[in-house]
Amino acid sequence: MEQIDFVDQQQNLPTTPQRAPRMRRTGSVRAGHRRLTADIPADLHKRLKMQALREDRSVTDLIVHAAEYYLRKV
Repeated sequence: MEQIDFVDQQQNLPTTPQRAPRMRRTGSVRAGHRRLTADIPADLHKRLKMQALREDRSVTDLIVHAAEYYLRKV
């Protein structure tokens, strides 16, 4: 296996590979909405998916409904 050295041939200086700039997702979030990322237990995620299937709804719908219900009660 050939070893690859990242060296600038003109100056013999070590270089690091350039990362591609991160592209922001555009158009993937509906107008007036925000994306939320949360780490939840695997069992809870599975239960949410199963309930969403039983109700023919999305997990997002279940989460939004639960959050709105909770915030009305606080």
